[in-house]
Amino acid sequence: MNKTSISWTDLTWNPVTGCSKVSEGCKYCYAEALSKRFGRSFEVQEHFGRIKQIEKVPSGSKVFVNSMSDLFHEKVSETMKDAVFSVMAKRKDVIFQVLTKRPENMKAYLDRHNAYPTKNVWLGVSIETINHLDRMDILKQVNGYIKFVSFEPLLDDIGKVDFSGINWVIIGGESGINHRNMDINWARNIIKQAKEQGVAVWFKQLGGLKPGGDLKNFPEDLRIREFPNVS
Repeated sequence: MNKTSISWTDLTWNPVTGCSKVSEGCKYCYAEALSKRFGRSFEVQEHFGRIKQIEKVPSGSKVFVNSMSDLFHEKVSETMKDAVFSVMAKRKDVIFQVLTKRPENMKAYLDRHNAYPTKNVWLGVSIETINHLDRMDILKQVNGYIKFVSFEPLLDDIGKVDFSGINWVIIGGESGINHRNMDINWARNIIKQAKEQGVAVWFKQLGGLKPGGDLKNFPEDLRIREFPNVS
């Protein structure tokens, strides 16, 4: 369990580490780069001993689940997914943010269990280009109280979007030495549509070698950070 500089959460929790690439957003994966920097394998590994870390999380915290992996990777066992969902259900005083690029696997898992996650479990998908808007279509079919979309790294104009059934969107440019530039008008397009459709928006970063996250450095119309209504 680690404190994090990710602006939309408080802590990262990694009962699973390692992943594999599924689309262009994964090309310069920060988690893979970080693992290699410290000489660690990026093969999928399960760490059941980390499940108990949740017992010590302060009430009211927001926890990003598997920032260094994907809970719905094909190599993550049913036993691990069961353990994660079980402990999240027990800590209803903590918000868990589960983000995946494999929504079809998330839906299949929840369907198998006929499960409706507790209100403190937010389910999200990552979408980097217009070619992956189908991930949001699948997310809409999943049982869940708060559903969100992370447009990070945002790599092209998403076009027209129907946000019905979505509660929150996160927007951010790519960071790191190999970052691909984000046109801020792509972000503006998403923000405009989200606001018109009553969806909360969190603009995370412009992107770049050192993307930062200080609102004062953003164009004024991009200084927007809202959480979804959970009442």
